[in-house]
Amino acid sequence: MSRADAASMTFSVTGTNSASNNALASSVVFDDLLNPGKLTVTLTNMKNVSVPSDVLTSVFWDYAGSPLNLSLISATAATVTKNNPSTTTNNVNLLNTPNGKEWAFASTTNSAGLTNGVTQDYGLGTAGLGIFQGIGGQQQVNYGIIDGYNANANSPVKGGSFVDNSATFVLSGLPANFDIRKIGSVRFQYGTALSEPSIIKAQGNYYSPPPPPPKKVPEPGTTAALGLFAVGALKVVRKKSLVVA
Repeated sequence: MSRADAASMTFSVTGTNSASNNALASSVVFDDLLNPGKLTVTLTNMKNVSVPSDVLTSVFWDYAGSPLNLSLISATAATVTKNNPSTTTNNVNLLNTPNGKEWAFASTTNSAGLTNGVTQDYGLGTAGLGIFQGIGGQQQVNYGIIDGYNANANSPVKGGSFVDNSATFVLSGLPANFDIRKIGSVRFQYGTALSEPSIIKAQGNYYSPPPPPPKKVPEPGTTAALGLFAVGALKVVRKKSLVVA
């Protein structure tokens, strides 16, 4: 996909987890410029956590166009953190951790969506939720996304391994006519069950249009020819002026 056709769409949500009374705030950016011909998804949790249901574990979305045949080819985290014992690991491949693959992609052409309770057709997740296959444990909170720990964090949270702040995913298979503005109905899912907190954002917060095409610069030979033409024209004007005088 050329630079002129590429753009990004951002969705952000806020809310409250009734189980912990903690604030929830997350965002996702869809971008087809960073990796031309592919869809880059950056998923971020902007709040500290106390319990597993504060942890951002999945994101789902729809596309108002022909079905997309996408494949997850990359999933990375700049940092994975653990509170007890306190450890950090940098530049983590979430498709190949010591426990195997920790995030997965799922899609469907079923008009009802991915499963009962999730009407969207596409999703990325680290908890199984009856949707994502081949990840460690199928129903777990490890490698979900957090932005630090609250002082009252419970044992499952303190002992878990989590993506710190954000994870980045790359999906291949974008068609030539892909229009990023057709992404919508984004669902942010927390915890390890669909009954736990989720927030849906129907439309994006903002759309970043493609950059304008670069201005054409005349070839060096053309520039020189234009210069000579200008000089010649100036000489003609001067000669005419002498004749009039």
